[in-house]
Amino acid sequence: MTMYDRLQEIADRENIIAGVGGAEPFYKLKKRLEGVTVPFTDYSIEERTEPSLTMPDVGSLVAVGLSYNVVYDSIDDGKYRGCISAGAVGRDYHNVVKEKLEIIKNDLLKNHSAMIFSDTGPLVDREVAVRCGLGMAGRNLSIINGKIGGMFFIGYMLTDMVYEKWEAPSVKANTDVCSNCNRCEAACPNNALENGVCNYEKCISYLTQKKGILSYEESRALGRQIYGCDLCQRVCPKNREYKRAYSPYAYPDIEELLNMSNKEFERSYKSTAAGWRGKRTLQRNALIALGNMKADAADILEKFADDSREDIRMAARYSLDRIKER
Repeated sequence: MTMYDRLQEIADRENIIAGVGGAEPFYKLKKRLEGVTVPFTDYSIEERTEPSLTMPDVGSLVAVGLSYNVVYDSIDDGKYRGCISAGAVGRDYHNVVKEKLEIIKNDLLKNHSAMIFSDTGPLVDREVAVRCGLGMAGRNLSIINGKIGGMFFIGYMLTDMVYEKWEAPSVKANTDVCSNCNRCEAACPNNALENGVCNYEKCISYLTQKKGILSYEESRALGRQIYGCDLCQRVCPKNREYKRAYSPYAYPDIEELLNMSNKEFERSYKSTAAGWRGKRTLQRNALIALGNMKADAADILEKFADDSREDIRMAARYSLDRIKER
């Protein structure tokens, strides 16, 4: 049994997908990154495209994918509830993905050095996933896999084990995974997607994580999203095979979120992927959601209309103006 076959056995056992690829620089990616501002990363173009700058003796890359294709049942209890992306419900996926990579490292690479990353690493995880055979990029920029679709978290590992020793099959790229479908582009409420390119400053998921004051247009685009956005994924035909589940965290009680102490917030959100952005940004989004929902919530909003924090104050005033339009 080859190392690659053993990798697939682990992947099946751990309910993930996995693949391997060479560690040569991502030459084509360099040109695409020039002049492009990517949020939440401070790595240089060289660091993002040359694996050897992170690990000088790197011999191969290992990528894994963990599905989050779950639809959470809505909650109709008369409370004002926002929405949180399916990927941010439950235990922080960064930790789960790293644990899967640790299992692979301990099972297959005991005598080799390795470095593990999940979302926050220097390399562009989608490019690593493509090279390792996990799928191809769709119009919504997600990597689409023939087995599990496009809703999966990506993690990767750099190891000094040379690529040839894995005896992995050559990757046959299907560059036309979307054909003429453009449902994701049509579904984006802020027109962030066009011809396979994302304008991150318009992306709803980005806006929910952006700190500070949101403009009127940005606030309207948010809808009732408290964190993240799944719209471009939900309409994708590749993600039709989903699981159903229930979690109150998927539709947070806005009034409860607005009244949380720091300790209560940590207890509720610290272990989730949404918690990293902090209580203040999520509360700003919650205030905006009330206005976009045209909720009868002036009494709630007025408590924050003179808040000392400008972003909170402006969000409350935005929503007070919105509910007057009812």
